[in-house]
Amino acid sequence: MEEIKVTNLGSSLPVPCVQELAKEALTTVPPRYVRLDQDPPFVSDTSSLPKVPVIDMQSLTSKDLMDRELEKLHHACKHWGFFQGFVIKPKDIGMRNFQPNPTHYMC
Repeated sequence: MEEIKVTNLGSSLPVPCVQELAKEALTTVPPRYVRLDQDPPFVSDTSSLPKVPVIDMQSLTSKDLMDRELEKLHHACKHWGFFQGFVIKPKDIGMRNFQPNPTHYMC
């Protein structure tokens, strides 16, 4: 009878799922995800990079703007899997130092 040789290819490391990592208030990338054996990417001109889809959540409830915003939402979910949503409340309009408070959603 012929002897069968088994090759050990190693094992995988237990890794927490992305949702668990997202729950933590991380301020740095966990060391296990840092690749020191590779040069970091250098991008001098970011204008040509794709932009994260931004959805105006208020427009989703507007009869005039709903269809266009739903198309953007559909595209974001289909092609990106996530989007950045925001709502501008009427009291916020006209404030000098207004900064939108974006929320990130996964589709």
